[in-house]
Amino acid sequence: MKAKKNKGRLNAAQQDLVRKMTRKFMGNDVKLRLLQNSGIMINGLEFTFMGESIGRGSSKGFAVSLTCDEIDKDRLRFSTITMTAGSGFKNKIITKRLERIKKSDGKYAYQAKFPNIQIPEAEDLNGMDKLERLMAGTNNQFVFKLTPHYEGEKECEVMITLYPYESVLTGAATLYKKVTSNTNYYADSLKR
Repeated sequence: MKAKKNKGRLNAAQQDLVRKMTRKFMGNDVKLRLLQNSGIMINGLEFTFMGESIGRGSSKGFAVSLTCDEIDKDRLRFSTITMTAGSGFKNKIITKRLERIKKSDGKYAYQAKFPNIQIPEAEDLNGMDKLERLMAGTNNQFVFKLTPHYEGEKECEVMITLYPYESVLTGAATLYKKVTSNTNYYADSLKR
């Protein structure tokens, strides 16, 4: 009799051990994570990024912030951000104005607040692999869409921060993305 292949999936006991170890090392705080994508922000084109809950749930909501030197110099601007929460038929879609605010250090940031959005507890996906997980969509994911307006000649890097109000310091996530004013960026990169 041949042994069954597990195809890289964890059995129930292994999943429980991973869950316990994750809680031990990460704690039981409200935590968010920004998922990497390989795209670059291009002037005038919509850009999408995703975040998800990887900790305890919270009813206090979260905020999104964008910062960089080009925002300080008013050469990189954003007007609105659209957030889609959840998956399936329970999607909640909200569009907010990104406000340019002056921070305590004198620099500027674009910020949108989502105080009424429930952050669900991180989902246990029972051994689903990453592709299955992305295809299925999960209730703990948030999809954000925004359009940069960039007047700079060189590429710059913007820091995107997603932070829950309940645990701003320990639960925040950051992602760095390049921004270009070259609308032919991908076509030009193929010529190189």
